[in-house]
Amino acid sequence: MAIWKVAERKFDDLLDQILYNRGVISLKSNKEKASFLDPDFSGLHDPFLMNNIKEAAERIEKAHKNGEVVGVFADYDADGIPGAALLYRALSKIGIKTHVYIPSREGGYGLSEEGIDYLRSKKCSLIVTVDLGIRNFAEAIYCKTAGIDLIITDHHTPDSEIPDALLVINPKIKGNKYPFPDLSGAGVAYKLIEGLSRTFPKELDEKFLKWNLDLVAISTISDVVALLGENRILASFGLKVLKKTKNVGLKALYQVAKLDPENITAYSVGFQIAPRINAPGRMDHATKSFELLVTKDIDEAKVLAKWLEEKNHDRQLAMEETEKEASSKIIKESLFDNKIIVVEGNWIKGVIGPVASRLVDKFMRPVLIFALEGKSYCGSGRSIHDVDILKLVEKSEKYLEKFGGHKGACGLTVPKSKFEDFSVSILKTANLRIKEEELQKKIKIDAMVEFLDLSINLYENIKKLEPYGMGNSKPVFQISGVEVMEKRIVGADEKHLSISFEKGNNKIKAIFFSGNLREEKLILHTLYDVAFSLDLDTWQGKRELKLNIIDIKLSK
Repeated sequence: MAIWKVAERKFDDLLDQILYNRGVISLKSNKEKASFLDPDFSGLHDPFLMNNIKEAAERIEKAHKNGEVVGVFADYDADGIPGAALLYRALSKIGIKTHVYIPSREGGYGLSEEGIDYLRSKKCSLIVTVDLGIRNFAEAIYCKTAGIDLIITDHHTPDSEIPDALLVINPKIKGNKYPFPDLSGAGVAYKLIEGLSRTFPKELDEKFLKWNLDLVAISTISDVVALLGENRILASFGLKVLKKTKNVGLKALYQVAKLDPENITAYSVGFQIAPRINAPGRMDHATKSFELLVTKDIDEAKVLAKWLEEKNHDRQLAMEETEKEASSKIIKESLFDNKIIVVEGNWIKGVIGPVASRLVDKFMRPVLIFALEGKSYCGSGRSIHDVDILKLVEKSEKYLEKFGGHKGACGLTVPKSKFEDFSVSILKTANLRIKEEELQKKIKIDAMVEFLDLSINLYENIKKLEPYGMGNSKPVFQISGVEVMEKRIVGADEKHLSISFEKGNNKIKAIFFSGNLREEKLILHTLYDVAFSLDLDTWQGKRELKLNIIDIKLSK
């Protein structure tokens, strides 16, 4: 049973109440309201406020003057790949010969000697990372020994120490005075490019910075960073660029994904664009995703987009099979009796991250899922809202080969010989540190409403809050004491429930997508309380409000 937590009503105006709930305005001031509802590109912070960006721009300027070859070493996901494409475009634009290395999942997350050697073979004397490196201590020393300057740009949570690189750029490093620490990996790379634009204003002009925000938006939305502050500006303008993108690779991807550019939203990015960019890295190798984002050849873009679509299909099948097998094992072995679920199997490493997310939703516990690979278990963790999974994993650090991530998600590698000891340790830590109430599903409700509050005008006002994401979720309301008048199963797979509610003389339709609520559990002519978000149905020229049900319970 989910716990409904209704925000205390402080404002008569529902939009103000929602903004207050998200910390955008206070009871004393609403000066941030206008800039939140209408983000301004000029609201981006000075890149030189971030530690080492000025110095990094100077080192890249030196590389340009000396005719050096620069290497970009990026992560293989939908944050690192667009970030690599962005940095590659910028360095190429100012005339620097650039080589990009994106590791395979088999090679493991982060910097590697293999990748460094590849870039060294291409005569790179400077390597810039994107979305990785903050915990790669040995590899930073390897670069130094090889005579290669290393600039780390990353956004993951640092250790108490930082790698011995030439420069480390990360807004989360202790003592960094940058006003907004929650940028994505590509967001940090974008700030570096902003810094470079001071030295190369002609090549990296405002036009370049704005037209490449499509790549930053993909990264920012897909990496599930808070869509507040600077991220909101980057995502908002990035979505506008995505609708009019000049990137031929993205245009080809729209065609295979059957996406209408004019209707691209944060949902489109998170659930349609990003998974296709991610798919090669999960099933094969991510290099082709990078090539798609930087190609200028329309025919090549079409071939690459089609290949990504095929890999995405393979990814979906692998995820379904892995989720089915992992769920069966969790239930059969009662692994959900613990406060964290640790499950392993002979699965494709590339899909265990998103499967972990599904298992968290299913069992309402943090999940660590592992795929056996050679002599090690490669794992991916996802957490529930109140539990910092990285801190849990850190407590069992002595059993790990490597790990990294942030509060909500992590990656880790455990030697096969230490896996049992690690499992005992992490289960003990979780059972001691996680409270029972933290494992209960919580639905945050922005406001109690009545039927008279629900209008197309309210819906249009709420749309001003887009793009939705972490820190700025789609508003959720509660309406109480509504009577069920009709109900029926709908959808090709018969997984959805269509309901008609009535209160007084007011009626409204609702849909419960893929809910656990079956038709027979809902009693006609009975009063219910409903937690929902607002949607708009447009059919045959008509516009009609509809409730998208999140949860429902008998009215008291």
